[in-house]
Amino acid sequence: MCRALNQETDLQSNSVDSLKLEQLFEHLVALTEDEQQRGWSCKDDTEEISTMLLDLLGLLSNANPKVVIQVLQSLKYEPLLTLVQYYQLESRKTLKRQALQVLHESMLIQPDPICSILLTSRLPVQLASDIQANKVMSLLEQQCNVFCACLSYPNAMPASHYDQLDEIFLSYLLTAIEAEETPYDPENLIPAMFVKCALSLNLHYKDLRNNRVCNVLKSRPHATVLSETLLVSFNRAESLTGIFPQSEDGVRKIMLDLFGSPDTAELFFTNDVKVLIEVLHRNVIDRGEGDPDRVYYMRLLDRVISNTEYEDHTHYKYEIFQLLQQVKDEENSDRESKSEAARILKKHVILST
Repeated sequence: MCRALNQETDLQSNSVDSLKLEQLFEHLVALTEDEQQRGWSCKDDTEEISTMLLDLLGLLSNANPKVVIQVLQSLKYEPLLTLVQYYQLESRKTLKRQALQVLHESMLIQPDPICSILLTSRLPVQLASDIQANKVMSLLEQQCNVFCACLSYPNAMPASHYDQLDEIFLSYLLTAIEAEETPYDPENLIPAMFVKCALSLNLHYKDLRNNRVCNVLKSRPHATVLSETLLVSFNRAESLTGIFPQSEDGVRKIMLDLFGSPDTAELFFTNDVKVLIEVLHRNVIDRGEGDPDRVYYMRLLDRVISNTEYEDHTHYKYEIFQLLQQVKDEENSDRESKSEAARILKKHVILST
């Protein structure tokens, strides 16, 4: 009897939440279509819109996710695109921040297909433009959060976005990462936020030759903050782009990319390279047979030896040689690991001399 009553209560609650969501979405559409109010305000509707967005965020956060998904599916996810349009039209920073909070929460509830829908919209390009212009930290944080979420889920980015998320945007991010002081950022939050943005965008470059992130870095005399951040995160196995379970590890990818060329590998100081070699040596040891991570760490080790001035110091040479020899000769080792170890030993004769 109690179970039946609970089920009935749940159904009623779900029905109420569903109705509230539909009403809030209808309200959102009406606000967005009110061109007169958006273009030439006749009344101060800040409190009204803020209340609506907060109510919407509260429902997304607390309602049964299945109910939220069902409502969005029934509306073909059009309210989210309406919210993107509203964000673009709105000039009040508090309301823009709240709109982004709603979009971010929606992606967490149903990454597929919401991340794809937002990625293929104008939102990422708009956010890139806003990130460069905005000086309000509370809004900037949400802009970076949504930008990273859109780009971190494994979806193909529209070709037109590549032209607009360009070298100018990347240079802005990288310059801000290395800046000693930013007046509107007293807590120095920007470097960590912008590193995540750069790493999220880097996930979409599969061909190293056409990788704009690496190409922009090649032209920079140094990237001390970036390289130190990457090394610390790599050592701690922190992804920095792991917003969703399906997200690729942004730190591991960019480390492989950066050490794919001497021009970007030289951004790391010699002592940092030595530390990295020790980290890679440890990780190859810690990974068991058949673990794909083992091959990854060996491939990165190969790139570090190939594209840095390793011959000048031959750090950990004996330990690396012994480890690779052991992997190559293991009877039960997987074929890919054995092949990779043998390839590196053959390629780098210096390890055995």
